[in-house]
Amino acid sequence: MTFGIIGNSSKKNLNKLLSELLNFFDVNKIKYIIEEKLRPNLLNKKYHKSLKSIKHLLNKSDMVISLGGDGTFLNTARIIGSKQIPILGVNLGNLGFMAEVSPEEAHNFILDILNGNYKVFDLCVLSSKAKDSEEAYGMNEIVIDKCNSIKMIEIEIYYKNERVVNFVGDGVIISTPTGSTGYSLSAGGPIISPYSKVFIITPICPHTLNFRPVIVPDDGTIVIKTLNKEKVRMTADGFSSSIYKSPNEFILTKADFNIKVVKKINKTYFQTLNNKLLWGADVRQH
Repeated sequence: MTFGIIGNSSKKNLNKLLSELLNFFDVNKIKYIIEEKLRPNLLNKKYHKSLKSIKHLLNKSDMVISLGGDGTFLNTARIIGSKQIPILGVNLGNLGFMAEVSPEEAHNFILDILNGNYKVFDLCVLSSKAKDSEEAYGMNEIVIDKCNSIKMIEIEIYYKNERVVNFVGDGVIISTPTGSTGYSLSAGGPIISPYSKVFIITPICPHTLNFRPVIVPDDGTIVIKTLNKEKVRMTADGFSSSIYKSPNEFILTKADFNIKVVKKINKTYFQTLNNKLLWGADVRQH
């Protein structure tokens, strides 16, 4: 098995982790390829021979290790796209929902992987397309909101050609179950198990007391219509944003590919939820 290594060069502990990981690979005669962008993070020049372009890395890797936080993991997923390469996230960030393996656990877990002791889960991806635009993909969410204005925008939402709601607010989040613990949660959305086959429609600051988050099956098409003349913005996973004239129409469906995520056999989603968000913790306990 060959591991591709992608990382967030801005993380302060990356250099140390990368050095320890590469030494571990060499000692155990494990094949690896390093993304060219990590050249400044290599403490020993002997590893420069393993630096390759991202295209080469994706073509030759059986699994990709993402060194960083959940943002780095999302960016890695964006880079991999439809290539179906499993991603192992090693957490150098804060929460670590997707990059849930700690640096201290990484070496032992990689040995487990080589022995076949791991799980791979398929997580769905959202596809969004506006008129005369390229398709955008979000593993967490697609956000359609107001742009460069304090004015609210009017939005009409359809699901399977049936009108769901018309409201005025700052925008709307269409989230996958994976993204339910991200922006959608901050906007009042529910937490959904990442293996559920649903999407979450969460309004952003709706100017009404009558519209709350809605959960719909992921086999239907969601259409978001922006009705007034204010410019709007579409953002996928917080990375790529595009600005559009309004009125406009955004069509959202499940993408025709999944993202493969590597997990420990003995780690469950609700264990992660309890550890990362202190889910169900009693603050009265001392």
